[in-house]
Amino acid sequence: MVATYTEPSDGDWADVRAARMQRQRLVGDRFAAPVDVVASIGAVQAQEYVDAGWALAQRSDGDVTAAEVEARVADGSILRTHVLRPTWHFVRPADARWMLELTGPRIIRSMASAWRATGLDEPAERARVIEAVADALADGDHLTRKDLAERLEQRGVDTTKRISFITLAAELDRVAISGAPQGKQQTFAAFDDRVPASDPLDRDEAVARLAERYLRGHGPATAHDLAWWGGITVGDARRGYDACGAASYEREGLTYWDVGLDTPSPRGSDYSTTGGGSSTTGEGGGLGSHLLPPYDEYLIAYKNRQVVDASEDFEREPIEGLFFWGLAVDDGRVVGGWKWTRPTRKADPVVVTLTLLTSLTRLARERFAREAERFSHYLGTPVELTLEGPA
Repeated sequence: MVATYTEPSDGDWADVRAARMQRQRLVGDRFAAPVDVVASIGAVQAQEYVDAGWALAQRSDGDVTAAEVEARVADGSILRTHVLRPTWHFVRPADARWMLELTGPRIIRSMASAWRATGLDEPAERARVIEAVADALADGDHLTRKDLAERLEQRGVDTTKRISFITLAAELDRVAISGAPQGKQQTFAAFDDRVPASDPLDRDEAVARLAERYLRGHGPATAHDLAWWGGITVGDARRGYDACGAASYEREGLTYWDVGLDTPSPRGSDYSTTGGGSSTTGEGGGLGSHLLPPYDEYLIAYKNRQVVDASEDFEREPIEGLFFWGLAVDDGRVVGGWKWTRPTRKADPVVVTLTLLTSLTRLARERFAREAERFSHYLGTPVELTLEGPA
């Protein structure tokens, strides 16, 4: 249901939408390259590998392709690992170590039932398994999950029905991290081979750093937003905001925080809504039209999502399971969902189905069509756009 993504809006949030979209370079000048997107936003959720690359491409200058994003993952400029919450994220090598030191213990505690079910709750067994992973990766090979499982079996580790939890535990313990992809398969490499050594951060310093990075890439936001995104407590989020010098203001009964602004509130600030870097802005476009991938940072990074709510304008029933779709966003608000399917024959185009929940102007539809063309360039294959919904 659409409520999974939004709550009914009780105010005018246009300035907050503008601030967030400009921070993430969905409008205005884009980042120079995908690596810069990850560096600025801090961590980019990346369950669906190709879709997550599209999130980076949309925020980058030029026409970035999926192959270019994969090349950055292959050379280690961008890493993909479980951090912040127990899900995949893109992070920079320079951030992987301190982020995992901060958030890893809490993720491990939150998954107690999974560790019990796989025998990894026993300290001796966990240590034995993690040591075997380290030994299997010690020669510098980048191994698929299947290949890693075979090496672990050779070392006396039973991987049946638990290899995914073993690799997760190895990531959280900073023993393994993403390696160079092999075809369509992701791999694991030794953590220290891909992540530079660094001195450990004091926990309070790490929380403050996380809070500042979050606001610079996502602000303005509440303490509950940061707690959700970063996998930390609300109390830690507030302390982090204070420590990084963030300014706060009240809005619709909520306390919002931000950094790097001339004034605490985005109201009346100089946030532009028509930056020249976005191909989807234009006449009457406001914040433009965007085909954002599932779990995009513009939506998934916030606990409270009423800022993007457009349900008062919906002319049809909300889409069931919209949370798992890509989101069609017009002028900063969710107006529908989209999916893409790979063709069964190589010669056929990718089919993008855009389901709108409200009527849009001709110009808005043209902007979505240009987004589909950009997605086609990203994939390196023709795309056929199908529009469904109100006329």
